[in-house]
Amino acid sequence: MQKQPMDPIIRHQTSRFSRYVRGLVLTALWGFVAMIVLANISFKAGWYSDTLVSLYLLFNLKAHADDHLLALMGLLLILVPIYAGWRWVCLRKEEH
Repeated sequence: MQKQPMDPIIRHQTSRFSRYVRGLVLTALWGFVAMIVLANISFKAGWYSDTLVSLYLLFNLKAHADDHLLALMGLLLILVPIYAGWRWVCLRKEEH
């Protein structure tokens, strides 16, 4: 028996402008997250500078809360690949 190719239903195509706006928003959000992660890792490593303190003040972060944030990031680094792998397996089962 031949395998049938997976043919999802596509209702409409997103406009180019909409894709660019979504890409810009996602890039800005990931940049914001990266700056917060960098600031927390820097404080945890003991790298203090005026720029880092200004970043903390700008984002209204708490210098002593970085342990909880690092623990959350570590947990997400474990859970996200597990979930992605599980979804990949589920999608591959549907394809066959």
